[in-house]
This record gives sequence, C-alpha cells and structure tokens, in this order.
Amino acid sequence: MYSKNETIKSIQNFYQEILRHPYLNEDVLVTPPANGWDLINTPGKNETVIDLLRHLPYLRSGNQYRRLLIHWETIPICYYDNASFQEIYALPSHCVYLTHSVDREGLNLILDTVEGTITEYSHVGYHITVSNEEYEALPEAERWRAHRTTPVVQFFESWRRKFERLVWMLVPNPIGQPATGRFYSRGASDSKDEALALRTLLPPWYPRDDPAEDDGESEFDREQRETRNRERRHVADIYNTYLQHGWPGQFDKEGCRAELLELEKRKNADDRGRMDQANPDASFSD
Repeated sequence: MYSKNETIKSIQNFYQEILRHPYLNEDVLVTPPANGWDLINTPGKNETVIDLLRHLPYLRSGNQYRRLLIHWETIPICYYDNASFQEIYALPSHCVYLTHSVDREGLNLILDTVEGTITEYSHVGYHITVSNEEYEALPEAERWRAHRTTPVVQFFESWRRKFERLVWMLVPNPIGQPATGRFYSRGASDSKDEALALRTLLPPWYPRDDPAEDDGESEFDREQRETRNRERRHVADIYNTYLQHGWPGQFDKEGCRAELLELEKRKNADDRGRMDQANPDASFSD
C-alpha cells in the first residue's frame, strides 16, 4: 500500500543516516519547502509521482561532474530544480527511478506508487525472482519487473539499519571518479549482511586470512585468495577506524574522514604498485 508521507519519511531517514558517515557533507541534503519544489521535470509521469517528487528530499552535489554514491555503483537521482533524467527503460507512469547505476553492477531503484514498493533492478540480473530461462525470455525493457521487490518503508529501513550498524560504509574517494565516494560491506552475502545488521554490539574486527586450501593451489586460486584477504583487511581497517572515532554516539566525523582518506590513498598506491609489478611494461610506457 502506497503512502506519500511514509515514503518521504523513510527516504528522509535513510538520507540522514548516511550523512552521518564520513563521506557526504550535510549541505548536500536539500529539503523541499512546505508547498514542494516548484520545478520537477518528469515527462510521462502521473500526478501521484509528480506530487511525490515535489516533496522528496534530495542529495545534490551542485556539480554535474561530482557524482554522489549511496551504494555500490549506485547514484541517487535529483529531480529538484528542473533536473531531468533519461530513463534506462521507459517505466509506467506510476513508477519512477530513484537511483541509477554508474556501471553494470549498480542498482536502479524503481519506486511503484501504486503498490508502494521498491524494485532493485540491476543490469547483471542480481536478485531476480524468476528462473534464468524465464528471465532471458523477457523483453529487455521488461526485465526490471523480475527483480526483487520490497515494500518501500521496509526497504529503506533495512538499508538505513545496515549503515547504522556499519554493515555498509561510505568513505571519501581520493580520485573522485567514477563517484566521489566508495562503498564497502562487511558481509559477503545478503544473509550475512542481514545477520550483522541484527547485532546490537559493534566490537572491533580483526579478520583471519583464509589459508591455502591445499598444496596444489593454482596460481589463479592463490591470487584470488590473497585478494579476498587483502580486501577483507581493508574493510576491517575502515570499520575499526569508525569505532576509534566514537561511532555511533560520540562520533568525530571530520577526524574519521581525514584518516579514512589516508587509508584510501594508501590503498590506491598499493593497488597501483601491484599492477605495475604484474605489468612492468605497462608501467614503463606510462
């Protein structure tokens, strides 16, 4: 069941939660006046959608080349101030995109104002609710209908809770591309994310590296294992940095941001060093 007020409230609460993270400044959140935004550019949408968009809060970078991030490769859409968005695939008049993917693995969140739901559409077909055969048989423009769909309040509360419990974290990206932030998750799956979000305590995390499975480990398997271990240690460093700066109650956002920015710079340098070592000719040609 769709509720305009509940939809606005759930999105507002979600945005306020991610603003606590050491990535976005508070001024990127713009809230509408009491009578709503004046200019909303959404051709082909019905009055219910237009009325909702006129009263939604938005995350706005103020620079079209500085894309904000709210999830893995996922960018929020700002319809405020007559901004327009070209739909990936045309939606019914009662549906509207709230986010778009910055790459193939991002999520295009679709709000249905008849059912009051969010559909998590991705180009790679994450969270599909039909068999692969049925999915492939659908017209490409209709495949979004076969993705996981959740009541809007439940959906945003689940996302809000994961950011609150540091299951998911947003940190500044030193290079600013393809978005100004980076998204990290402590869970390796949806079920692990959900389990972590239910925990009440946030103890420090020092993960153990995965050992080699046997003496016959291939070079490829060894590289994959080392990459997983390295990425897990980096996520743990990020998580522990939040805790060291007082999350959640006495959080030093600016101090945490500065330390995380240095962590990301070191990660960039380490990644580049490994790439140069693996491809010395490419490094020389640069």
